[in-house]
Amino acid sequence: ESLTDLGTQFRPPDSLAAEKGHDDAVKVLLQCGAYTYSLDKEGKTPLHLAAQNNHTLVSILVNAGAKINAVTKELVTPLHIASQRGNADVVQQLLHHKANVNVKDKQSKSPLHLASERGDNTMVELLLNANADPNAQDREKKTPLHTAAMRGHLNIVKVLLAKKGRSGVKDMDGCTPMHYATIKGNAEIVKILLTSGKNKNIDDRNIWRKTALHIAAEYGHSDLINLLLSQGAAINALDSSKDTPLHCACKAGHLNAVNSLVNWSQGEKANLQAANSLKKTPLQVAEINKTENQAQIHLSVSTRVQNAEMSELIPLQLVSDLTAGCQKGLIMPSLAIQSRMPTPFLLALQLEVGWVSRSNSSHSYN
Repeated sequence: ESLTDLGTQFRPPDSLAAEKGHDDAVKVLLQCGAYTYSLDKEGKTPLHLAAQNNHTLVSILVNAGAKINAVTKELVTPLHIASQRGNADVVQQLLHHKANVNVKDKQSKSPLHLASERGDNTMVELLLNANADPNAQDREKKTPLHTAAMRGHLNIVKVLLAKKGRSGVKDMDGCTPMHYATIKGNAEIVKILLTSGKNKNIDDRNIWRKTALHIAAEYGHSDLINLLLSQGAAINALDSSKDTPLHCACKAGHLNAVNSLVNWSQGEKANLQAANSLKKTPLQVAEINKTENQAQIHLSVSTRVQNAEMSELIPLQLVSDLTAGCQKGLIMPSLAIQSRMPTPFLLALQLEVGWVSRSNSSHSYN
């Protein structure tokens, strides 16, 4: 075998010494003319290996001529490695020697992306204080804020926002950090992102036209559904399939999510008759999709649909007149019952004038 072939199979002596942290051995090898830029089969230099193993050889190697921003075959620098490994002392040394804090690897990830993904608060602050770009985008156009939200790293999200990280930035799928926080079901991160964007991005859509509310419904996060609705999310937003969040919840079989949507009564209500691109209402979607909670979901939605349909049969003026008549004693309760009003209106009358006994309140009026 040629020396070149051997070199691709075995690491050079200086690389091995750097990897093991043998300071004296490295010094001797350097004095004997070892190259600080010799490469192993992955393209790592001794400086990469020193950064990888948290050793104090960085200054020795840099002073001997090691390239501070040397890259491997994957365009990884020593700073990438130290940031991903959480080696803060090595990162400080590399930054002291003017390492490029915003350098990107083959996936276009910066050291800040890697530290954010890891959830390393100390490392993130260290890189940001060295002017790392909080809005740098990788190959998928994800920023460190996307990554932190995706992994559920609350403190990292706070630090990045404090350093002007943009909460409304979209990746190649059109997703904002809030989309990923919603997938994760992390209410605290969603709250912080909403506050940061002053609720302006609450109905941002990805390339499938899905809002955070669609995603909360799909994943069954009923607490997030209530949070998003309370902050003004559009309850009847349509995605690319013309599905509303209620369609999504019915399709996925999430009973609590369905109940949160059909029971929402503040402002606009869920459109029970909305037809998607397949001409299916939420109730029909619930009938088609076999899920564990199918029967309960069907009951919940169908009851709402029936009540809504019955309500439309009773003129509002009639309800008003009956209510006023009962209050003034001009109409007897028995007459109101004989009017065959739907249960919701009779219950409303009970609350208004208090004329039906508890025993009667359990009766069903058809």
